[in-house]
Amino acid sequence: MATRLVLLFCLLLLPFSRAAAQEEPPFGRVELRVETQAEISTETPYVGEPLRLVIRSAIRGHVLLDHIIQPSLVDFDWQQFGVDASSEEMIDGFWTPVVERVLMIYPLRAGRLTIPPFKRRIAYRIEESGKVEAEYVSAPLQIEVRARDALVPPSENFLPAKSLRMTDAWEPAPDKIPFGETARRTLTVEAEGVTADRLPALPNFRAPGIITFAAPVERRTIVTDKGPIAHAVYRWSVRPVSAVPAFAPAIRIAWFDVATRRMREALAPERRVAFAEAGRERVAARLRESPGLTAPQPLIAALASFVGAVALVLLLGSLPARLLARRPREFGALRRAARAKDAAAFRHAAARLAQADPERWREIAARADIGPALAALECALYGREPPEPPPLAPLARAIAGAWAGKGGGFDVLEGCASAIGADTSRTRRRNRG
Repeated sequence: MATRLVLLFCLLLLPFSRAAAQEEPPFGRVELRVETQAEISTETPYVGEPLRLVIRSAIRGHVLLDHIIQPSLVDFDWQQFGVDASSEEMIDGFWTPVVERVLMIYPLRAGRLTIPPFKRRIAYRIEESGKVEAEYVSAPLQIEVRARDALVPPSENFLPAKSLRMTDAWEPAPDKIPFGETARRTLTVEAEGVTADRLPALPNFRAPGIITFAAPVERRTIVTDKGPIAHAVYRWSVRPVSAVPAFAPAIRIAWFDVATRRMREALAPERRVAFAEAGRERVAARLRESPGLTAPQPLIAALASFVGAVALVLLLGSLPARLLARRPREFGALRRAARAKDAAAFRHAAARLAQADPERWREIAARADIGPALAALECALYGREPPEPPPLAPLARAIAGAWAGKGGGFDVLEGCASAIGADTSRTRRRNRG
C-alpha cells in the first residue's frame, strides 16, 4: 500500500518537474573565426585580401524558430556563399545541432579592425508560459590588416587570388588573316578565391597598324564549397590596316598569390598580326626595289626611255576612259579630307577604297611610300600616345597615282608628258635649223 502511494505521488510531481525543466532556456553559444588562405596562418592579411569569416553556432534544445542576426560590417566588403551548413557534434557529452555560415570578407583599410558580435535569436516553447525567445551573442573579433602599398601602387588594381589562369585564343591565327577579313581574339581569365567583379577592367589592346573593336566583358562567379571562382572573358575583333605586318602588344595581369604571399604575373605574349598574303607582298616589294631597267648603263637607260615614251603616248591617249572606269567616287572624299586635314575622315575614305577593290588596295598598301604612312595614320588615330598624323595631301596624291596605274601616279604622268613635249619642241627646232 505504501509503495502504491509513493508511485502515485511521483506521477503527480512529474508534470511540475517537466515544466520546470522546460522553463530553462536551451544550451547555446556562438563563435567567430577568420581563416586566411596563406600557407602560414599567422601571416597578416593585406587590404583587399579575401578572408573567410566562419560563424559557428550550437543550440541544444527544442527550438521552434531561429535566425542569425548579422551586424553592420563597416570596415569590410562581404559576400555570403552557399547556404548554412548543419551538422551534429558531441558537446559536453550531448549530441548538439551545429550551424555554420561562411562569409567572404575583404578589409577596406589598414590597421586593427573589429568584427562586431553576431547574434542567434531563437524561440522555444514551455508548457506554462507558451513561446519564449532567447538570444546568444558572439564575442567581437579583432584582426590586424596591413597596407598593400609595398605590393602595388595605390592607383593600380590589386588582385589577390589562390591561383590564376589565362588563355589566349585567336580565330583565325593572327598572322594568317584572309585579306579584308577580321580575326577574333578571346582572352579568358579564371581566378580562384575572388569574385568576378574584382578581375581587372578590359586590358588596353591598341597598336599601330591594327584596328581593334572590343566586345563587352563577360563576368561570372562560380560558387564552390572552397570559395568563389571568378571567370571573365575579354573579346576583340582585330584587323590589320594594310599588308604591312603589325604586332599586337603583350597583355600582362599582375596578381598576388595569397598562399605564397608573392606577386606574380600572367602573360599573353606579343603576337604578329598580318594578312595571309603579306609574305608574297613583301617579295613583290623587294622585286620592285631591285635594280632593273633603271640601272645606270647608258644603253639600257636610253632603251628604257624610248620604250617608256612610247608607252606613255599610248597611255595618254586612253587616260580619260581609264580614269572614268577605274577611279571610284571615294577619291573626292579622300581629297576633301586631305585639304581639311581630317585624319578620321581620310581613314574612312581609305577604308571604302579598300572595300571597292581589295586586290588593288593590297598592292597599293604594300608600296614603300604608302604603307608606312598608313600605319602612321593608324597610330595617330588609335595609339595609346598618338603622335601627329602624317601629311595627308602627299599621301592622297600617292594613293591616287598608284590607283590610276602601277607607275608613279598622276603627278608622274604629268611630268613625263611635259618632258616629252619639251623633247618634241627641241627636236622640231633642231630640224628647222
